Amino acid sequence: MMRRRAVTGLFVGALGAPFLRSAAAQDVRTLRIGSALDPQHPILVGARRMAEVAEQESSGKLKINLFPSSQLGAQREMWQNVQAGVLDGIIDASASMVTFVPQFGVLDLPYLVPDEAAAFRLLDGPVVEEELVRRAAASGFRVVNFWEVTFRNIYTRAKAVNAVADLQGQKIRVIPNPSFIALFRSLGAAPTPMALGEVYTALQQGVLDGAENDNVTFLSSRHLEVAKNLAITNHMMLVNTFVMSERGWNRLPENLRAVMRKASIEGRKAVMEDRHKRDAGALDQIKAAGVNITQPDLSPFREIGRKTYAQFEERLGKPLVDRIVATAG
Repeated sequence: MMRRRAVTGLFVGALGAPFLRSAAAQDVRTLRIGSALDPQHPILVGARRMAEVAEQESSGKLKINLFPSSQLGAQREMWQNVQAGVLDGIIDASASMVTFVPQFGVLDLPYLVPDEAAAFRLLDGPVVEEELVRRAAASGFRVVNFWEVTFRNIYTRAKAVNAVADLQGQKIRVIPNPSFIALFRSLGAAPTPMALGEVYTALQQGVLDGAENDNVTFLSSRHLEVAKNLAITNHMMLVNTFVMSERGWNRLPENLRAVMRKASIEGRKAVMEDRHKRDAGALDQIKAAGVNITQPDLSPFREIGRKTYAQFEERLGKPLVDRIVATAG
């Protein structure tokens, strides 16, 4: 009898061990976060910091797996999967969200803000929360916070840009976004929407005459190897944003949502610290790589850019545009 009981106990124990391991494994939430940017980009530096803080603050109950360099698909595909709840989150430009939440296009007004400080006053303020963030949630996207603001310049393969006239007919890669397309069309260029991961080859093969991006991304993407002219135009700000699936966010218990909020803030701090360090030396590195840097008079660029505001008013509504412009100023 004693022997039978002992054997039974061993049998139950053998069954119980994997059950306990399974239950423990189920307690761990693993989030998949995608990005089109390369692993060395400041955004991925911040993302790694966010993952570290999330695991620490949750005592290992929340893990974040990062997938840079479009490993989970092109930008549009990742956004679609976030909206559907198939992908937990994405760190990407808010300009890419315009396809799903058109009102975000108001952040892409040319020459909207003069500097980073003014940009974050706008982004962290009540107007953006009321007009944009709430609309995003209704469309399936939880804007956890805005991580980075950069200002974009134009780079070209052959013809240096010293004035608006130099852009005439030039095929310039832009984000697939109506605001970017409207601006470059108004400048006389041929705006060419294209995923970021395709740009290097397109420049190399002459499919594109140029592209536009911030200086650090120009470096980290190695586009300076195939585009040897950089014009400092600061024509538009780009807002890199950490966005989660609204469905996925709501599946998290409140304690893990609090962890994600804290971890995301720490990630943003790491992004900004890394960005400021790199920005300080970016132009020197670009010059050292043999890139010709021009500084055109920006008055004509601003004048042309601000004339496109009427198109935004028609598309997004004058009250929204007026409110954002007034707050940005």
